[in-house]
Amino acid sequence: MPSSYRMICLPTLACVVAIAWSALATPQTLAAELHDTSVIGQWKLTSVLDSADVSGLDDDEARKLVGKVLKISKDNVQIGAKVCDSPDFEVISGDRNEYFKRRVHASPEKLGLPDPVTSVHINCAYVYKKTPDRLVLNWQGVFFDAVRQRPKRKN
Repeated sequence: MPSSYRMICLPTLACVVAIAWSALATPQTLAAELHDTSVIGQWKLTSVLDSADVSGLDDDEARKLVGKVLKISKDNVQIGAKVCDSPDFEVISGDRNEYFKRRVHASPEKLGLPDPVTSVHINCAYVYKKTPDRLVLNWQGVFFDAVRQRPKRKN
């Protein structure tokens, strides 16, 4: 192999290694950005919006959850007596219609969500952000409208 060939190959190889290294480092760098804890708090379920083609609750069970408070903390998620540990707050964003078609198997029209949609995985459920004080909870395939509950101020 001529020495001029080696001189060209070494810088090229170094460049390829540098690009590969930066590509491998990127997921770790982005991981912190792909989590959203802004949904931590207490959320009152105000209404049933819709349900997926297949859901784990019947209509009566879903109606009984209206008025309940969804409690999301960094350690667990609670709704009624059901507690799910270790929410990961992983974020998935994308085109609303495509997201619901592929992942949820439900129609997004009744949910009033923005496009693109942002979902946050909270272990046993997903929440979809509408505004900082409103979200949609997907609980066992049933979609609930929820409003953030602010702590009452002491006078």
